[in-house]
Amino acid sequence: MEHTERQERHTRDLVLEAACEVFARDGYHDGTVGKICDTAGANRAAVNYYFGDKESLYREVWKHSLRTALAAYPMETPEVGSSAEDRLRLFMRSLVLRAFDRGPAGRFTRLMAFELTDPQEFLREERLASRTQIQTHFESLMREFLGDGATEDDLTTCRIMVFAPSIGVGIRRFVHHAKHMHSEGVKLDPEATAERMYEFARAGLADLKRSIESRQASVKGDGK
Repeated sequence: MEHTERQERHTRDLVLEAACEVFARDGYHDGTVGKICDTAGANRAAVNYYFGDKESLYREVWKHSLRTALAAYPMETPEVGSSAEDRLRLFMRSLVLRAFDRGPAGRFTRLMAFELTDPQEFLREERLASRTQIQTHFESLMREFLGDGATEDDLTTCRIMVFAPSIGVGIRRFVHHAKHMHSEGVKLDPEATAERMYEFARAGLADLKRSIESRQASVKGDGK
């Protein structure tokens, strides 16, 4: 009995891993059950047996791929007392390096690119949960970086100027790779690109912080 359970867990893991690879490469519609089971070396009934149906498997792939990405490229440091600058560098590194990773840790970025161009309605809750997880962390970091005077408009500026370009790197690489399967285009060093994007963001945020502080000082002056 124990051997059978281990064997079934192993087969389930093989199917899940194969599904992550196929969906990240081909998308939901072209990532067929047949391709997944052939990749896993499993019976074609395995998807229904272990996951219920293709939609449920895709949901599990989405969540598993996000966990894999965050394990490889964490957004947050476990060290207590890290500066906002160091935390921002790590956050941006996490987003950017996932975009360059052609292995398992890069699959979530590719899945996200598919969902931006061809969203699956049944995945709405999972998309919202993952977006909320990432954006909540980002906005908390921005408030720490900018101070208590940051407004919602300031945070919107940060989303446009800091968050969106970091995500955009992954989308751009995905689209280019899809159109030019045998060409990587311009060669960029992942770590150097992440660091350069961080430096641009840090300079912009420092300027925004000065504007916020000036605005606060002006309000205090008017209140005298």
